[in-house]
Order: sequence, then C-alpha cells, then structure tokens
Amino acid sequence: MLKAFLEAELPLALFWLGLGLFAGLVFSLELLGVEGSMTLLNMERARSLHISLMLYGFVPLMLSLLPFALFEQDGVLSNHALKHLKRYFAVWNIFLLFMTFALLFGNLRGLPFYDFPYQLNFLLAFSGVFYLLALIDALRSYEHRPFWVNVSLAVVVIAPILLIVLMNPQYGQVERTLIGPHGDNTLGMSFALIPLYYLLIKLSAKEAFVPRGHILWMIPLGGYLLSLIIRNFFHTLSYNEEWFFQYLTFLYVPLLWIWWRDAKLNFKSDTYLFLSIVAFLFVDIEGNLLFFPQIRELIHRNDLVIGHAHVAMGIGIAFMALAILQRILPSVFTKVYAIGWTLLVSLMAGTLTVAGLIEAGWIEGDVQLLWGARSFFGLMLILMIGHMALKDLSIRERTLLGWYHLVGFLSDFGGGILLILSGALLFPVLGFGFSGTYEYVVFAFMIGTGLVHWFGLRADAMNMANASAAIRLTVSAAFGALYMASVLDEIALFVALYAMIYILWLKERV
Repeated sequence: MLKAFLEAELPLALFWLGLGLFAGLVFSLELLGVEGSMTLLNMERARSLHISLMLYGFVPLMLSLLPFALFEQDGVLSNHALKHLKRYFAVWNIFLLFMTFALLFGNLRGLPFYDFPYQLNFLLAFSGVFYLLALIDALRSYEHRPFWVNVSLAVVVIAPILLIVLMNPQYGQVERTLIGPHGDNTLGMSFALIPLYYLLIKLSAKEAFVPRGHILWMIPLGGYLLSLIIRNFFHTLSYNEEWFFQYLTFLYVPLLWIWWRDAKLNFKSDTYLFLSIVAFLFVDIEGNLLFFPQIRELIHRNDLVIGHAHVAMGIGIAFMALAILQRILPSVFTKVYAIGWTLLVSLMAGTLTVAGLIEAGWIEGDVQLLWGARSFFGLMLILMIGHMALKDLSIRERTLLGWYHLVGFLSDFGGGILLILSGALLFPVLGFGFSGTYEYVVFAFMIGTGLVHWFGLRADAMNMANASAAIRLTVSAAFGALYMASVLDEIALFVALYAMIYILWLKERV
C-alpha cells in the first residue's frame, strides 16, 4: 500500500532533490569564477535555493512517511489515511514550487535556513492539517495507543504552531540565528532528531524494541528549554552558558548506542540508518570541538564549517529519510547507492575541510583547486541520483507514442527549466529580445506541457498525447498571430513553428 504511494510520489521528490543539488553545483562553479549574474541563479540566489531545497524538499517529505511505515508494519494503515497523506504531499509540493520561484526572483530574507518569504509558512502549516488527519485516521485502529504514536501525534500538533511563531520576522526566533557563538537553535535542532531516530530504530528493529536511557535525552531537552528562558526573559547567553548547554548533546552518543544495540540492528541490513547515526554522532562531537571560542575565531563561516554542514545534512539527515525508503523500496535504494552517496558527500566535505584549514592559515594549499574538486564530486552525486531516478523510467513497449512523450518531456520540461534559469543570458546570444516579464510565464507553461508528457509516460498515453497536441496547437496559433501583428519578434515565430512540428509528428506517427 505505502509502496504504491511512494512510487507515485518519488519522482517529484527526487526532482526537488536534483534541483537543490544543481543549485549547489551552480553556486560552487560561480565561486570558481563562472559568470552567473545574468541568470536567475546568481550566487546569492543559487546558495539560497540550494540550502532551502535541501532543508525543505526531498528530505522532510520522505521523513514524514516514517509514522505511516510503522502504521503499515502494525497493520493499521488504510487507503483513507493515504488520501489525506496525498493531500499533504500535494500542498507541500505547492509550497516548494512557490518557494523556488520566490527565491529565483530574488525574494530573500537574508537568513541562513529560512530565506523564503514568511507568508509561505502558512502553506506548510496548512499541509500539516492533512498530515494530522492522516494520523488520526490510523490512530482509530488502535485500542491502546503505543508510546511512539503519542510521540508522533505530539510533534504533528505542536509543529505548525511553532512554525508560525518561531519564523515570524517580528517576534520569532529565527533572527537570533545570526548572533551568538553557536546558536542554541542548534541544540533544539539536534534534539528534534532524537524522536526520529527512536522511530527509525523501532521501524528497523528485528524484535520488539523498548527504549532505555531516557535520562540521556531528558537532560539536553531540559538544557535547551532553560537556555530559551534565559535568552528570552533575562539576557543574551554568554559563551560559557551556551557551551554548557551545547555540551549536553554529548549524551546522545551513549543513548543512540544503547538503542542500536537493544534493537539488534546491523550494517548489512540497515546500511542507511547506520551511516546516518554515525554521521550524526560525528557532527555532534566534531561540532562541539570546533566551536571552542578560540577555534571559532579562525574557522567561523569558512569552508571547514560548510564541510561540517555537508556531513550533517548530506549524510546524517538525508540518510534518515533514505533509511525509510530502504524499508519500503529496497530494490531501488540499495547498499551500493548508500556507499556511493556517502563516499561522494564525504569527499566534498573532506575537500572543504582542507580548504577551511588553508583559509584559517593552519596549512598552505590551493583553495581554488579544492573548490573545483568539490564541484566535480557534486556533479557525480547529481548523476548518481539521476541514474537512481531514471533507471526504472523506460518505454517498455517501445512505441512511437512513448517516444513522443519522452522527447516532449525532455525538451519541454528540461528546456523550460533551462530557460527559466538562464533565459536572460541565452536570448540575447541567440539574437532575441528579452523583457524579463512574459517570457517567464511562457517558460513556466513549457514546464507544464512537459509534465503532461510525464503523465503520458506513466499512464493514459493517448489522452495525454491529445492533450499536449491541443495545448501546442493553441500556443502555436497565439504566438503566430502575435508575430504577424508585429507585437512580438521572431521568438514568437520560433515558438509557433516549434509547437507545430510536435503536432505534425504526432499526427503523422501515431
């Protein structure tokens, strides 16, 4: 049941992942001197889009499947719950679409992890309503709610409220991430992962799993709450106060070891979860050591810290999501991909770490060369994920109709993405005028037509082909008329002829 749901939702989720990684690749190339100021992905926007899609795209969507994987394991997941979950995914994907366009068009807040417009948080909160309905539907099947269910329910009820409050630009907490030695937000974020690890370990456990060592997470949680009280009602935390609270996260090391051992997990069958926990503990220990005040002065916001973030997000949190997918689609998310992903992200983090040491003046070397290596490893990661996403996308019948949809998807969807990102650069090179207004609507329309072809590849090929032909005919007539009326230049004629070619090919071959 959940497998079929995931197979339907996975392509779009992987697209957000690929787009986020591509934005990161563009940013890394711009650091090397590649000129991107004439595109929507200039350095500032590329960095913002990369971070935002990594934090709010593929990973949280896949992590949200965790309770439902446990529901399916317990035999209480229903089709009605999946309908609510599908609506949740739809609203979240709408948020990602709005966020992407907002960032591409320069609507930035200048915050490290919350750069999109505040109003979009209401879309996230709205998606949480459907998620809550899906949870409640599954809960009705329990006579006595297990502890993990109460944990999930509490998180889902509290999260939308916290989202609206904490991200408010007037009285929220996100602005505080720009100050302070480390930010007690990191203490809160690290604690937020512990319930997820508990649920992941329960999902993967070989036998009934009863967690022990609760005091090891209660102490850091108490420290986090106390730090919020001090900061908001008394005074800004001093370095010593903040380090004291931050060091409490060392207690997560024995906690996760105890849980892993009690659940009788192993690397062979739980590869993604094992690598996620190792990365989380590495980042926990390394992060506390790196942010000694004396060390921080040298490495603050340099490449060493960025490499640290790559391990935290690119392995630690990403592999939490992939651990769920490994349980649902083991044939797709294999150990080979886990090792390849880990190796590539580790190489990126390693090159950035060495670059950070050079920038801090501890060693000598060529930072530009290391940045180039980072870009290469990033490209390899994008290609690996692209292979993962497309390996099952084959035109099994090898029909001309199938090829029509495949070519249409690649040209319209891929071309639309390319033109939205770099149309301002390409149009003058090709001799066309570019106003930077209606063209973006046309590019978005191209992407939409490409999605019609995508649906044709997956189901109902003939109807989708007719729909795409009708769209192209309408567009061709409109642009042809605008060209003949001298309202638009030769680009209108090009679009009209481009659309006509597809229509004629379809009618000729199918």
